[in-house]
Amino acid sequence: MAGSTVLHLGFLLTLAGILLFACSSAQRVRVRRQNMKVRINATGDTIVLKFVRPNPDVKLEGYILGYGSSMFSKQFIQLPENGEPYETEIDAEPKYLVAVQPMPTNDVKKHCTGKVNLEKPLHLVIDSVTPTSVLLSWGTYLKTPYEGNIMNDCLEEGHYTIRYRERNRKWIYQTCSTSDTVIDNLKPNTPYEFGVRPNKDDRSGMWSKPVIHNTNMGDKIMQINYKHNRPIAKPLGGPHSPFPLRPGSSSGRPNNALKNPNVVGMHERTVKDMKPDVNQDKASILMPKLPPVTAKPSKPKTTSAPAVTAPKYETWENSSSFSPVPASKIDAMGKERYIAPHVVYKTDKKPDEPCSITTSLTYFPEEEGGEQNVTNPPKTAPSNLTVVTVEGCPSFIILDWEKTDNETTEYEVISTTKGPDGEQVSILTTNQTHTAVENLKPESSYEFKVKPKNELGEGPSSEPVSFSTESADPRVSENVSGKDAIWTQFPFKTDAYSECNGKQYVKRTWYRKFVGVQLCNSLRYKIYLSDSLNGKFHNVGDQTGFGEDHCQFVDSFLDGRTGTQIPADQLPSRPGFYRAVRQEPVHFGQIGGNSHVNYVAWYECGTPIPGKW
Repeated sequence: MAGSTVLHLGFLLTLAGILLFACSSAQRVRVRRQNMKVRINATGDTIVLKFVRPNPDVKLEGYILGYGSSMFSKQFIQLPENGEPYETEIDAEPKYLVAVQPMPTNDVKKHCTGKVNLEKPLHLVIDSVTPTSVLLSWGTYLKTPYEGNIMNDCLEEGHYTIRYRERNRKWIYQTCSTSDTVIDNLKPNTPYEFGVRPNKDDRSGMWSKPVIHNTNMGDKIMQINYKHNRPIAKPLGGPHSPFPLRPGSSSGRPNNALKNPNVVGMHERTVKDMKPDVNQDKASILMPKLPPVTAKPSKPKTTSAPAVTAPKYETWENSSSFSPVPASKIDAMGKERYIAPHVVYKTDKKPDEPCSITTSLTYFPEEEGGEQNVTNPPKTAPSNLTVVTVEGCPSFIILDWEKTDNETTEYEVISTTKGPDGEQVSILTTNQTHTAVENLKPESSYEFKVKPKNELGEGPSSEPVSFSTESADPRVSENVSGKDAIWTQFPFKTDAYSECNGKQYVKRTWYRKFVGVQLCNSLRYKIYLSDSLNGKFHNVGDQTGFGEDHCQFVDSFLDGRTGTQIPADQLPSRPGFYRAVRQEPVHFGQIGGNSHVNYVAWYECGTPIPGKW
């Protein structure tokens, strides 16, 4: 049996020497030594490598590393699994390293029945994750939450209803599609009662025996080695793919002043389940010790302001960047864009430029609020409600309207859409006459209206306006229709260097690392990495740029726009992860200071997080 790799190169002699060295080194892995041989067949501009397996049951893993003629042309390609073919076109380079090793065997076999047993009561096990969150794990047979493979349980076996409460209080009900979940937003050092039952179609099983659990104090947190991303259960009534392969990096780009959407409060109603990553755990890839890449010293610089940045006096109403019709009447997938009298398009975004809520909001001046003495609820409905959308950005719109009267102190913005789970409603509150509505779905229809409010009551709503979002751009990321976002809201500890202070989300990566993001808004966020869910999440450094290719960690194909670009020797030295090129596994060490490794305070990658209401 053999696995084969095909390379089309002009540097046959150099490659052959490195290949023999790499294959020899690849035998020194932390598994039982097995005899590995490689057959090399060179014809013209093609080299075929056949790695002979010691026996038919052995699987192979490894990578191809192109050294490149310069620091910006390095390539890292992981060999595909299970005999899957892979083909890509890259720059011809003088040196390649191919490392292949036997994959450690995994004796665990899973059997998915796709059915839920409603007859047997479930066994529920609980333990604390943080002082305000607990891990619930259940099944037909008793198991412990410390098992390393609890997230390897088959998904899609039905769904479950969880109930919990403080002692002698009303039950809170939630649903979950997996047999493990995290319940958050609990009170520290408080006893709770938990129960779970299975559901199938319109039938429900028996409740598990009640389990009483006391949440932790703030100074004691259990360390749990998670194997995969754990979903947080969603209120009732309410896959991870490998990173995209886009080599190279350029210098995440414009830097704009941080400007958050005008959100004072938010209320959400939705009926969805989150599907976590279920990839198996594997041994680390054998990595050769390569010399660190040293970036050339440079002067401090801030990303240059783009042509689209609005001067203070320019608004969307007097800017040539806005038009009642799009520059192209069809989107990236050939679908016609929505045109209506109440819709305005921002037309100057380039295809390789990440969508930016912050940049778009610079065309909407803030209104200074003052104390108002109100005597009655608002009497006049908001007028001239306008949908402002950015061409090529389906995940958000900005609503703008005329002020009602002097009795209004805030507005309630109501967004409605219909999906497979029925009507979904999102309500935002703002004290401005505009707001960004985020995390919209591509190719979906929405209705928006605005209601004025003050402390004495509500006024009449505006006339509703409709809008249909355009298709997701395949040049930005892979959009899987009908699938929920893979991000799970989870509070984590950070090694703070960030301009973002919003919600925190995590997901698992094929690096056996957790990616954590903290939001400025759904399209601007700080990216962190960690070895464990409960460990510290560290900054990610870049040896050859300023983190533009780190957008790969959030599944974006783009080289992103990043925060102020400060050379490493002017940044505080701190421990963190770092790498030089896209697709390269990260290393851990010192970044900033004298390390020649840069890091930044935020990223804009064109991928909305969490990507759903």
